[in-house]
Amino acid sequence: MPFRQGGKIQYWEANGASLRKQLLKAPLKYTRISSRFTYARKHPIYKVYRPHTGVDYAAPKGTPVHAVADGVVTFKGWGGGGGNTLKIKHPGNLQTGYLHLSGYAKGIAVGTHVSQGQLIGYVGSTGASTGPHLDYRIWKNGKPIDPLKVPQEPAEPISKENRALFEFVRDRIMAELNGEVKPEERITQLDSLVLPAAAPARRGDE
Repeated sequence: MPFRQGGKIQYWEANGASLRKQLLKAPLKYTRISSRFTYARKHPIYKVYRPHTGVDYAAPKGTPVHAVADGVVTFKGWGGGGGNTLKIKHPGNLQTGYLHLSGYAKGIAVGTHVSQGQLIGYVGSTGASTGPHLDYRIWKNGKPIDPLKVPQEPAEPISKENRALFEFVRDRIMAELNGEVKPEERITQLDSLVLPAAAPARRGDE
């Protein structure tokens, strides 16, 4: 069922569990995986073995890159060998990184709150790179983890502050579907009448 949380309409199970996944499988449409997560990869430029704690997605320059989950931008700038880099903090002590970008989406800055699937940047080949690709990274509790092995867990459930209203909306929808509500008593504009108003755009640390 639809219900607004976090400033946008999302879809939920009757018990309040989210129908979304916590993270998107990948932050872009890519042609192939050109390099995987490893602690001993021979660097294509430096010719020495070093950890590569991310996944390289080969894609044409300018390919849109999207946030894999709701969060707040914690870093935007030059990341040395990583070139133009963006880092986003997410619930659950997760952080994601997007390296070698050719540029950033309009409005993206440190402190910007982003939504899952939101455009954040574009594939490039900045920094120590041999061709256009996205080096995508995930940290859990500050430690790098393999993006290809992250379990596809549900996103956060209905929050405590929204639980009572969610249950009211759920019960009302079920009553209408079961014909237990007279036509003149039906809520024809449920979103505007009983769902929390969209949160204004925010900036700042969580």
